[in-house]
This record gives sequence, C-alpha cells and structure tokens, in this order.
Amino acid sequence: MSQARFEGIDFSEFDVVEMNPDLENLGQGFKCLRNDFATYIKGRKIRLECKSLTSKCWIIEHDEKIAGYITLMADKLTTEYRLLENEGVEYRTFPAVKIGWLAADKRAKGAGRRLLEWALEYVTTDLINRVGVRFVTVDALHDPDTGYDIASYYARFGFKHVDPTESITPKCNFRTMYFDIKTVVEELNALRRTRLI
Repeated sequence: MSQARFEGIDFSEFDVVEMNPDLENLGQGFKCLRNDFATYIKGRKIRLECKSLTSKCWIIEHDEKIAGYITLMADKLTTEYRLLENEGVEYRTFPAVKIGWLAADKRAKGAGRRLLEWALEYVTTDLINRVGVRFVTVDALHDPDTGYDIASYYARFGFKHVDPTESITPKCNFRTMYFDIKTVVEELNALRRTRLI
C-alpha cells in the first residue's frame, strides 16, 4: 500500500524558498480546496508574473513536490479612515506589500500557516530594512456560491478589514484586509534591546 502524498508530515517548520519559474512540471499533483489556486501554480500565469517581476513566489516543497506557495507584490493601502492619525500621520494611502496568492495542498498539514507566518516575518525583518512599508494587505476571497470565505483565517493572524462596515458578502467577491507590521517591528526591537542589556 502506497503512502499518500505528505502523509504524516508537519510543514510548520519547513524552509520557504523562492520558486524557480523555469522548473519543469511546476505544481504537478498539487491539490487545493479551490481549483483556481491549483491551476495558477501549474499554469503559465505564475511564470509570466515572476519573470516580468510583477510578483515573487515562494514555496514549501517536500521530495520536489510543492506543498504550498505564496506570492508577494508591491501594493498600496488606500482607506477612507486615517489609520495612523494617533501617530500624527494624516495620509489615507500607505505603502504596503500584498499577498497575491496563498495556497496549500490540502494534504500538507501546516503549509498555509507556515507560508503566512514566513511572509509576515520576511516583511518585518528583511523588507522593512530595504524599503518603506507599513502594511501587509490581502484581498480575502469570499465565494457566495460555495460559502468559501478566507477572511476569518487571516483575522486569526491579526489582519483587519480595511472597511469594517463593508457587507459580509462583498460586491466583488473579496474584502481587502491589512496587517500593521509596526507592532511586530516594535516587539522585535524591544527583544533586541533586552538581549543587549
């Protein structure tokens, strides 16, 4: 009897590596709850986006099989609300990094969580030192036909709705959410200071 793909593997501590868009059979055998997420990793679109530098993709893999992937791209967060008014910032548009696609093979335990945690860590410990960015954004998909709604998943990680008054069933099948990385950066800086004492 053959073992199912990823059986008994916990991906929560796996390394996340940048995807090579020139790989043969990219995403072969990848099974996700939503077919469009599986089609994206197997298709031409992801290769074109990576090669044209409009997004970057990172993966978790085991035995050369993709367990999950995440894409990041430049973005801006625009809101009617003055999110940073208490800091004296009156802007309503802010620099951000967008999670374009996040998908895990449904057999890969912990892969989605690992990728999201990795992305937040990457932005707060690496990108923040290279470019001004305050928020991580995501367009949380809501499919009224199937009942699929990923917003609660992102909320568990601290993401908030840009417009908290927006209808639960959005007009365009997604609701934009954001994660404020400043609190994480401040906590990391405080830890570094205590280690120096």
